[in-house]
Amino acid sequence: MSEIRLTQKDLAIGTAIAIVMGIVFVAVGGAPLLVTFVPGLVVAWGVFAWMQRTSTPLPQVDAAYPIYFGALAWQFIHFTEEFITGFRSAFPPLFHAPGYGAELFVGINMFSYFVFTVAFLLVFAKGLNFLYVPVLFFAVYGAVGNAIAHVLWVVWERAYFPGFFTALAYWVIGPALLVRLTGSKRVASVAIAVFALILVPTLLLTMQRS
Repeated sequence: MSEIRLTQKDLAIGTAIAIVMGIVFVAVGGAPLLVTFVPGLVVAWGVFAWMQRTSTPLPQVDAAYPIYFGALAWQFIHFTEEFITGFRSAFPPLFHAPGYGAELFVGINMFSYFVFTVAFLLVFAKGLNFLYVPVLFFAVYGAVGNAIAHVLWVVWERAYFPGFFTALAYWVIGPALLVRLTGSKRVASVAIAVFALILVPTLLLTMQRS
């Protein structure tokens, strides 16, 4: 681990960023992102706040970037499976919403990957540590959340659900990434457990069968 720690200022700005992210998610993606992305954002912010409160140092950049950008690279493969198999049409109707157009679906994903990439670079190259919030969000929902949700959707539909096969890799990638970003297997395990306890009931209470 490095000697870089989150400050009260980082927490304040990071909290504002988390609020803005949540508002954007709901404004752009509606109910489907409210019940998926927002719980992941809440848990990511919780990990961020815990790291600030306990003065947990950020990881060394040379230890963090291989697994982080490896996970992000895999996300492009996962996106490809989702796009080819029609995730944009199958996902929103689960939550009583119309399917996303191709332009919106691609836009949401590409802009998200841009933010995840730039946030990491600005944290470790420029010391803008409040941007650790989107970095953690990618680990919590982009990796762990994809693993949990896609399995749940297959069980719910009793059939293949778009993106399922590539999401399975996140059962390994997600926990490993969160351990590296937090520096603690215990913290990562607790965060994953809390997230699952929030995400799974939320999805089950809001989904409808197609």
